Amino acid sequence: MAIRFLVLPVGLALALAAPTAVLAAPTCLANGKSFNVGETACLTLAGESHLARCDMVLNNTSWTRIKDDCPGNAPKPHPTSMSPTPGPAPTEPTEK
Repeated sequence: MAIRFLVLPVGLALALAAPTAVLAAPTCLANGKSFNVGETACLTLAGESHLARCDMVLNNTSWTRIKDDCPGNAPKPHPTSMSPTPGPAPTEPTEK
């Protein structure tokens, strides 16, 4: 009988003293990196880039599109038949 009175309070004390689970800060993943809620990143999907913000939607992190293009991403000129082939510039003038 004495053991019961000893075990019950000890078990109750251990149950109440158990640490609560620590939740990690919510983050979004993109390009192999973690982004906190509110941060922005340039995402590339199906060959097209756009600027997106990490948001919380129904207790889950999600990317929300902000702009259709990323800052600093100027469109690259498409090569035409008139464009010279890329290569080193000649150091001396050439004669024709």
